[in-house]
Amino acid sequence: MNKLAEVDTLNSKVNFLLDFAVIGAGIAGLTAASEINQLGYTLAVFEKARGTGGRLSSKRVAKPNGEFMAFDLGCVSITAESDAFAEQLAVWYSNGVIEPWGKDDKDNDHYVAVPRNSALTRYLSKDLECHFSTRVTAIEDVDGIWHLFTEENTEKSQGRVLLAKAKNVIIATPPAQAQDLLPGGSAFKDQLDKVEVSPQWVMAVEVEQLSSLPAIQYPHNDIIFSISQEDYKPGRSHGESRGDDDHDSTILQVQATPEWTNNHLELNSDQVCNILIHELERHFEQSLNVVTRYAHRWLYSCVAQDIRARESYLWDEKGLGLIGDYIKSAGADEGDGVESAWQSGKQLAQWITSHDSAEHS
Repeated sequence: MNKLAEVDTLNSKVNFLLDFAVIGAGIAGLTAASEINQLGYTLAVFEKARGTGGRLSSKRVAKPNGEFMAFDLGCVSITAESDAFAEQLAVWYSNGVIEPWGKDDKDNDHYVAVPRNSALTRYLSKDLECHFSTRVTAIEDVDGIWHLFTEENTEKSQGRVLLAKAKNVIIATPPAQAQDLLPGGSAFKDQLDKVEVSPQWVMAVEVEQLSSLPAIQYPHNDIIFSISQEDYKPGRSHGESRGDDDHDSTILQVQATPEWTNNHLELNSDQVCNILIHELERHFEQSLNVVTRYAHRWLYSCVAQDIRARESYLWDEKGLGLIGDYIKSAGADEGDGVESAWQSGKQLAQWITSHDSAEHS
């Protein structure tokens, strides 16, 4: 992991030799990248989507009146189980990145990023070289240097194209995508075979004349896992200060249970909305006047079976690492979701930092 003094840019892509290439711009990848970047290494992040976020992404959907319905598309809120992550939340709060959003029935503090949850990953990426809409389709070890490839289909370029070279590669994608990227013979493949990640349908819906709801609730039925009021979150369009008498609509984010989702993977968005809205009407015991609705299917949402390792990351002698919320250190006090992803990226970065310090001591 020696720092490189020179960078040879070969074209408009990133086609040069990096110290670290990070694949995936969610919490795990950006946490590791931001920490490693501070050590002075040459580093780039590659993300297939148009922006940061992963399960912390947000979305705006056009309404009939030309305005937009804005909502968090994935994770509803962020909580801490470990002292380390609680300290990190305090830092993000002091920096104005997140705001408190009440407590749950276990007295856990919930936070959300402002003005959307995707603001947290944008904050983590602000000092990084990120390449969005850039899908890494293969990595190969060529004489001790990792070659990253993408697929192009343009007038100038067809087929597989060399995207970048790196001394170390960190894969921070869902496990199924990581499995596809791993080169043949990697010992990580057998470990990834044991991982199970469940899908989840998520719906956002704006409804009229619906009030006196808790910020977040868990109906405990077979179809709906959670219901949250998006526009009551800090920094959202209506904000926390509005009263029940000064609005005529509210935006709900509804998460289906993984079990129901798994049995209804092939439904289209309209079909899912129809079923979830019907279930909402049963839950609220009233008809709903729907203004706008939108449903998204997360194929990789809830970790059902994780990897237990000595640390919450995997790393080999060739400079290839895996991080994500599906890797946890055995016996550690770690939460799920955002916290687990952060722990994974943080612990790998700390290991790299310790080796960097040893090399220069």
